Amino acid sequence: MRITFVSLLLLTLVFTACKEENDPKAELYFKEGTKMLELNETESALLKFRSALDYKTNESLQATIYRNISIAFQNLEELDSASFYSQKGYEVAPSDSYIFYINRAEYNLLNNNVFNSIKDLKLAKSLNPKQMEVYHTLCLIYSGEYGDAYFDPILSEYYAKKSYKIKPSNTSKEQLGSIYFQNEKYKEAVKIFKELYAKDPTNKKFEFYLGQCLYFAGDEKVGEAHMKTAAERDESCKLMYHEIFEIGQNLE
Repeated sequence: MRITFVSLLLLTLVFTACKEENDPKAELYFKEGTKMLELNETESALLKFRSALDYKTNESLQATIYRNISIAFQNLEELDSASFYSQKGYEVAPSDSYIFYINRAEYNLLNNNVFNSIKDLKLAKSLNPKQMEVYHTLCLIYSGEYGDAYFDPILSEYYAKKSYKIKPSNTSKEQLGSIYFQNEKYKEAVKIFKELYAKDPTNKKFEFYLGQCLYFAGDEKVGEAHMKTAAERDESCKLMYHEIFEIGQNLE
């Protein structure tokens, strides 16, 4: 069964090398913007990143700022702008560097050139195998997020596990849970979303995902109850609920 409940975003990269070449204000605005982006405060993050670019930055930090601006525009579903800043990111990055290949890989993804994106991601991984962004993005590709031609359940699970091992977080954990669900490993998926929901019980999406995993694991009554409760309080969960059951139940 293909995944139905989550589309994960690319993560931000914090680049700290050659700090002496950067204006401290640029670094401060960059860090503040990155934190806001992680909290989904996208418009505020964009303001911080643009402020950072008003000060002296080395090529690597500038390329990373452009990458984060691209991610912010992806969050806003403004893909032309996202593509523009990914391109600027690899154009200013040091040649054959990790941030060069990451930016170019994302530019290729945004322009439906998945084959070349995979090549760039593997080059980035060879330069810095301990950065989780590469594994996170490869997982997305092999989960079918960018087309069925690249769907590979074994590789998607492998890269999801690598991503979570390198940087355990709600995002990498959610990704792993979604891959378990997609690969019909429902008990493993239930365990992950039960932990995420217990940690953040106000997160209706975590409750919905838990319910969905329970439902397909065979606990249909409890699973549907969780999904319905989440759908009554969150519009995106409501849409997913109707998609699953293909009926127009009144949840108002």
